[in-house]
Amino acid sequence: MKRIIIGIVAVVLWIACVIPFAMGKTSSSGSEHEFTVLAIKEDNVKDYNSMPVYLDLAEETDTDVYWTFNTSTQYANNPDPVGINGIDAIYHSGFSNLRLYNYGRRGSILAIDQYLSYMPNFSKILDDRPDIAEALKSPDGHIYSLPRVEEMGLKAYPNILFLNKKWVGKLIDDGQLPAGLTLEKSDLVDGLDLSRNQFKAILQKFNDLDMDGDGDTTNEVPLTFVSGNWQGNESDLIASFGVPENREHKTIVDGKVVFTIEDENWYNAIVELNDWYNRGLIRSSAFTQSQDNFLARGQDGRYGAFYWWEKETVVANPDDYIVVLPLSDDNGNRYVGVSNELEVEKGECVILSSCENPEKLLAYFDKFFEPEYSAQLNYGSIESGAFLRERDEQGRLVPNDDHGEQSADDFRMRNAPYGVIYLTQEQWENDVQMESRAVLRLDRLEKYVKPYTYEGATSIPNLNYSAEELNELNVYESSLTNNMLNWMTTAIISAGAPSYDSWQSFLNENRKSIDAVKSINQTAYDRYVAALDDENE
Repeated sequence: MKRIIIGIVAVVLWIACVIPFAMGKTSSSGSEHEFTVLAIKEDNVKDYNSMPVYLDLAEETDTDVYWTFNTSTQYANNPDPVGINGIDAIYHSGFSNLRLYNYGRRGSILAIDQYLSYMPNFSKILDDRPDIAEALKSPDGHIYSLPRVEEMGLKAYPNILFLNKKWVGKLIDDGQLPAGLTLEKSDLVDGLDLSRNQFKAILQKFNDLDMDGDGDTTNEVPLTFVSGNWQGNESDLIASFGVPENREHKTIVDGKVVFTIEDENWYNAIVELNDWYNRGLIRSSAFTQSQDNFLARGQDGRYGAFYWWEKETVVANPDDYIVVLPLSDDNGNRYVGVSNELEVEKGECVILSSCENPEKLLAYFDKFFEPEYSAQLNYGSIESGAFLRERDEQGRLVPNDDHGEQSADDFRMRNAPYGVIYLTQEQWENDVQMESRAVLRLDRLEKYVKPYTYEGATSIPNLNYSAEELNELNVYESSLTNNMLNWMTTAIISAGAPSYDSWQSFLNENRKSIDAVKSINQTAYDRYVAALDDENE
C-alpha cells in the first residue's frame, strides 16, 4: 500500500510539473505551435502573445511562436531551467558567463555562431563591432547567447543627487539654516554647490524639524537610496571621500583592477556613514528596501534628498527638488566613481539543443535587431501608444511622453518586453529618438556628474575568461561579494563605528579572494585590451 501511495504521489507531481509547460505547445484550439519560448516576466507585464510587436514579428517571419512565462521568483527557484520540458528557448535567461559556458560545452544550449548564415542582422553587428563579438565569446570561442545592446552613455553614471529645495527654502525663511551656511532662495537651482559637511548639516535639520508641516518631526526621511542597486545607490556618497566607488567596489584605475574596499578613504567613508545612520540622517530602510519600495515611498512627499537618475520618477512633486553637485570634501575636491553596468548584456536569450528547427527560430530572433523592432521591444509597440503616429523630419520614431495617469515607467513596464535589442548611436541618429527623460538624464550627467569622475577610473568591460578562470571566479567572487556586503552594511547600521582593526581583519580574512579576483580580472582585462589593439591595427 505504501508503494502504491508513493507511486500515485509521484504521478501527480509529474503531471503538475510537466503539464503547464506541455500546454505551452498547444493553443486553445488544440493545434500545435512551431516554437515555445519561456520568458521571465512579472504578472503586471502584458502577455507577450497578445503584444502587437510580437504579432507583427510572427507575421513578417511566418513563424509561430508561443510564449510561456515564469516570474523571476519561479525562475530563480529552478536549479536547471534548460531542463524544462517542451520549450525551445529561454528569453531573459540571465545566465552568467560560467553558466553559459557550462551549458554550451555540455550541449544543452546551441552555439549561435554556427547559425550566422541565417542571421544577417546579428552577423553584421559582429562584423561591425568586434568589441561586441569579443564580449560575447565563451572560453571555447563560441557565442551561446543573444545580447541586449542599448548604448546611451548612461549606465556608467547611475546616480544623481537631488535635494528638496522647498524644505531648504523653509529653513531659510525660518532662520534655521545650519551655522556657517549662507544660502539665498535664488541659490536653490540645479547645480547647487555643497560640501559633504554642509549637506550633512542640512540633513540634520531635516531630521530634527517638522519639514513637511504635519506636526510630526519623526516621519521625514533626510536621505535615502537603494543600497547595492544598479542605480540610485550610495556609491557616489562614498566616492566623495576620494575613492572611485561603485556597487561592486571593483573598478579600473589607470589600467589596473582595484578594489575600493582596500582604500583607507573607503574605510573612512564607512565610519562617517555609521555616524549619519546613528544621527537618523540615513535609515536602515535604505539598506533593505527594494527599488519598488523606494519609488513607492517617494510619492509621500517626505524625502529630503535622494540618489536616482531623475527626480520625475521618484517623487510626485519633482519641481520641489534640485540637482546637487557631487559633494566636495574638506579640500574642495569632488569625486564620482564609474559603474560596471554594461551596455552590452550577455545571456538575454539562449536556444536549447532540443529545438528541432533552430535555423528558423534564430532567423526570427534576428529580426529583433532591426531598429524599428528594437525600439518597440524596448519601449512598447507603436499600436500601444509608445510612439507618436507622426515621425520626425528624419523619419525617426518619436517616443510618446503622454501616457495619461500612468507614469512613463509604469507604461513601459507593462508594454515593453525588453530583452534582445540593438540600439546604438547610429540608431538614435537615424531611426528612433531617445526618450525625452533619457535626453534629460544625459544632459544632467554631462553638466553635473561626469566632470567629477575620479581621475583614471573606467568601467570593467565585458571580459572573456578561460574555463579555469571562470571556475576560480565562481569560487572566490561569490563569497567575497557576500562578505563585503555583510561587513559594510553591518558596519554602517550598528551602534558603534567600525574600528580600524576590524576593517584590517576583514581584509586579511578575505585576502585570498581579493587577490585572486583582482589577478584573474587583470589578466582578462589585459587580454581584452590586446585583442582590441590587434583589431585596430
